Amino acid sequence: MLLRLDKEVKAIAAGGLSAAEVYRREDLHRRRASRPLAQGLLHCPVCGHSAAAFLPFGLGGRRNALCPTCGSLERHRFLWLYLTRHTRLLRQVARVLHTAPEPCLEPRLRALPNLRYQSLDLFDPAADVQADLCDLPFDDGHFDLLLSSHVLEHLPDDRPALRELARVLRPGGRAVIMVPYDADLPVTEEGGQVTSPAERLARFGHPYHYRNYGADFPARLAAVGFEVTPVRVKRLLTPQRRRFHRLNDNFLFDCRRCR
Repeated sequence: MLLRLDKEVKAIAAGGLSAAEVYRREDLHRRRASRPLAQGLLHCPVCGHSAAAFLPFGLGGRRNALCPTCGSLERHRFLWLYLTRHTRLLRQVARVLHTAPEPCLEPRLRALPNLRYQSLDLFDPAADVQADLCDLPFDDGHFDLLLSSHVLEHLPDDRPALRELARVLRPGGRAVIMVPYDADLPVTEEGGQVTSPAERLARFGHPYHYRNYGADFPARLAAVGFEVTPVRVKRLLTPQRRRFHRLNDNFLFDCRRCR
């Protein structure tokens, strides 16, 4: 997750900065120290802190998005709530692969004694494994649980990565996957052939995204051997709890490997 992408977006859109260059820059991942905000009615379920307001985030300066204590965004808070309060996935003994691990979640997952946790990232040298999601260096059925949030849209072709995720997950294992998803978009809008960061920014809202996922995404997951359960935050949590945790309308896909 890049925290200050807005500062670099002109250079990226002009083609002057590659994804590898940007995602290796630690200063774009590290949050600057900020003055503590007053405590209030908003609550982050990831770090447990409360605040009167959260910080803006994103190219459009989305209001009340970033937890001022741990740096979680809406999707991270939704994922954490789902994993910890609506499933038993983090209470079982499990081998876990976490792709492009979020700084707000990684230390909390790594600290759980029942998990054999491994992080994977293509660019980050601090990850346990540096590898391409389309060519994973693991045996078939090696993991019990996979966590992958907002990674697949960064790949020109996501199908090899989906096949690899299914391959390294044991039969009956679970993968919890999040992507930029629009349930009202009938078919995923693809841009794997688009080489211009400026065009990707205009079409997909991010210079390193190659698609906006639509309502056919569950079928794409099922095609590689997953039994898919879409989970929508609006159906999981009441409006009061969504306001309490500052959650926007979001989806995750709880996938069980069925073959």
